[in-house]
Amino acid sequence: MVIDWEDIDAPDAEDPQALTEFVNDIYEHLFEKEKTDRLSPTFLANQTEITDRMRSILVDWLIEVHRMFKLMPETLFLAINIIDRFLSLRVISRDKLQLVGITSMLIASKYEEIYAPCCGDFVYISDGAYSKEQILLMEQQILNTLHFNLLHPSPLHFLRRFSKAAGSDYTIHTLCKYLIELMLLDVRFIKYTASQIAAGSVYVARMMTDKAPWTSTLEHYTTYSLGEVLPVARDMNDFLKAYGKSSLKAAKKKYSSSKYGQVADIAVVDF
Repeated sequence: MVIDWEDIDAPDAEDPQALTEFVNDIYEHLFEKEKTDRLSPTFLANQTEITDRMRSILVDWLIEVHRMFKLMPETLFLAINIIDRFLSLRVISRDKLQLVGITSMLIASKYEEIYAPCCGDFVYISDGAYSKEQILLMEQQILNTLHFNLLHPSPLHFLRRFSKAAGSDYTIHTLCKYLIELMLLDVRFIKYTASQIAAGSVYVARMMTDKAPWTSTLEHYTTYSLGEVLPVARDMNDFLKAYGKSSLKAAKKKYSSSKYGQVADIAVVDF
C-alpha cells in the first residue's frame, strides 16, 4: 500500500508533550463531539429583540475586550460559543445582550485562564452598565441553562493540528488565526463545523501566501478532500473581501499590529 501523506507525528515520537501515542484518538473524539454539539444556523430566530447585526457588534466589542485583558485565544472562542448556546435556549431582552457577553467572557476566563479577570474588571469594562450582582446572577443563569457543559471543540483546537499538517510558518498560522476569529462575527458560519472552519482558513491563508492550497497530507489529517474544503474556503474568502467595508474593525486592528505580524494587511486573492 502506497502512503502519499506525511506522518507529521514521527519527528515528535520521543517528545512526551506531543502525546503522539494519543493525539489521533484525541482528534477523533473532537471530530465526533463537534458533530453532536452543533447549533442551528437559525438559532437567533427565537429571539424577539436580538438580531444578527447586534450579535456581530457584541462579538466585535468582545474581541477588543479580549485583547485589552490579554487573554488566551481559547477564552475568546469559548466565550462566543457560550453566548450562542445560551441565546439558542433563552430569550433575552436587548438591554441584557451586553450582560450576557461580559458574563460569558468571565465564565470562559475562569475555565481557560490561569489568572482570570475578576468580576469588577467586567463592571469597569462595561462602563458600569451592570453591577457585580447582575453579572453574578447572569453567571448562575448561563451555567444552569447550559447544565455546566462548557467544553466544545473550537476552530482553534483543530487549527493547531492542521497547521502542523500544512507545515505552516508563523505568518501563515497567524493569518489562519485571524481568519477563524473573523468568522466569529458572522452567524452564518455556524452552519460549518469547527474543523471545516479551521480547514478553510488553512486553504485561504495558503492561497494568500502563494502556497499550494491543499495537499494529500492536509486531506489526510483534516479528513476533507479539496472538493469538500472549497465551499467553506470560498465563503470565508468572500467574507474577508466584504469585511474591508465593515465598520467592525476590532479583529483587523488587532491583527494589523506588529505583534501579530501585520497579517491583516495581506492582500485578499480571488479563487
